[in-house]
Order: sequence, then C-alpha cells, then structure tokens
Amino acid sequence: MRLDRPMVEADDDATVFGGDLVTSAVSAHPGPAAGVLLASAAAWFVRAAGLVGTLEDPQWTYGLVGLDAVLALVLVLNRGPAKGLAQVGVVAQLLATAWLAREAPLAPVHLAYVILGVLALTMVVGEPGPTRRYLGLGLGLGAAVASAGLLALPMAGGSGAGARQSLVGNELGYRLELPAGWGRMTREQLAPHLVLPASTLHGGAVGFGDAAQGRYGLLWVERGAGKGAGCKGLLQALRGTLGEALSLPAPPALGAKATVNMLTTQGGAQGTLGCGVLADGRLVGLAVVAPPSVGVVDEAAFSAVGAGLALQ
Repeated sequence: MRLDRPMVEADDDATVFGGDLVTSAVSAHPGPAAGVLLASAAAWFVRAAGLVGTLEDPQWTYGLVGLDAVLALVLVLNRGPAKGLAQVGVVAQLLATAWLAREAPLAPVHLAYVILGVLALTMVVGEPGPTRRYLGLGLGLGAAVASAGLLALPMAGGSGAGARQSLVGNELGYRLELPAGWGRMTREQLAPHLVLPASTLHGGAVGFGDAAQGRYGLLWVERGAGKGAGCKGLLQALRGTLGEALSLPAPPALGAKATVNMLTTQGGAQGTLGCGVLADGRLVGLAVVAPPSVGVVDEAAFSAVGAGLALQ
C-alpha cells in the first residue's frame, strides 16, 4: 500500500470540512446551523403573516421565510459551496432586517431580529467546534422565540415614548403615520367607543388611538366604491349618527371633494368623520372620537392624524 494516498485523503477531509474562516465548502456538522435557520424562518413567518403584533411589513418579507428554509436545506444536503451560499444568504437577510428597522433601529423587536441574523451568521462561518455549535443552537432558538414574542409588545415599531408608529396597507395603498403616543388598536380595544367594520373583498379598516388621552380612531379604505352609497355605507358600518358639517379642512389624502362632519357613535363617543372618494374610485374614511367621559374630541386631534395619512 502506498503511504501517500491516506495522507491525501486526510488533507481532502480537512479542506472540505475545515477550510478557512469564510470559504469552507460544506460542514461536518450542518444540523445545528440548519436548526437555527429553520427557527429564524418560523420567526419571520410569524412577523410577515402578522400573527402577532402590530408590525405591517411589505409582502416581500415572506421571501425571508423562504430564504431561511432554503438555506437550511442547502446545509443539510451538504453539497457544493453550501456554506458559502448560506453566508451570502444570511448577510442579505441582515441587510433586509436593517432596512425594515430604519425608522426605529433601537426598537427591541428590531434588535432581536438583528441578533437572530447575527447568530445564524456565526453558525455558518468556518467550522464551529462543539461549544459554538451547541451554544449557538441554544441562543438561536431563544432569539427566535424572543423575536416573535417581542412582536406582541405595544408600539413594537417605536423606539421610545416620542416615537411615531406607521400603519401600512400595501394592498389598499395607504400609509398612516400616527402622532406620538398613538398606536394601533384591535377591535376589542376600540369597543365600545368605536366599531371597527369587518374587512371585505375590496376594503378594510385599521384601528388606532391613544388610550391614555381617551382618543380612538379608524381608517377605512375601499376600492371601487361610489361616493354617495360608499360614505353612507361606512356610516352604517360604524353604527353612528352623522352630525352637522364642519368648516374644518379635510385631510388632503381624502381628496378634493371630501366632507367632514361631526360623528356620534352607538356607544356615545363623539368626534369627527371625514369621508371622500379619490380619483381612482377608492373610498377613504377617517374617524377620530372620544368617549363621553372626555367630551367632544378636539378638531386638532383629527387634523394631526389626517396630516400623517398618505395614499398611493
């Protein structure tokens, strides 16, 4: 038997499994890294689907779910430049995470997703030893759970008391930047002050408010609605009574022919309702009310909310 052949095979194994810090082709132990990537895919799915919390990321966020799942499969197959592909993919995910956090980079939920990406990257750089493999797996699973859990915090998109939360509806083409201290509210949080209409095939509503100040509101956007029937239909859905017209200027986003009236809801809250139809036929309704204990909501609150509304 030739003595050089076993040494060549030993060198091949060292090159394939070990390599240098960045360019090692595959991994001798792909399982832990794949586990972290699968946990990351689950955390991104919870965020992209809006299963928890108030973040409304763009639809392409689902691509990060698929990216992590594919990278985990590539590592498990362990063929070709598997680790190189994983490194490039995780770096791309980190860049996307930073872009999504651009408005509130210090928000806990955004920091958690960045940490999750960094942990995934440390698992695919070089050949981790036993300590890095198992410690990284534990920390990665914990970071994935923490990232999804932090989505449930109120004002998850904010970085402090003075932060402004943005509500985005890509399908209906709206973006609402709320005043400082305001945040998104669920149907249960709005009741009984304001009824949040159920979504339809062509329209949907989003609720918001500042419970500390006793202010509650909603935005309704519907495609292809006629002005007369549309505004009347919205009023019926709100189960309210329309009062006198106000001289208050309507927010520019509601269109040039929008109307602004006093609104009294079924629960006794009073405030302002603006309704208009855009040139493309979309019906847009914006309401801000206050419960009887607070009194009639001041027009400045309606104007402040309307100033942050933009439709595309």
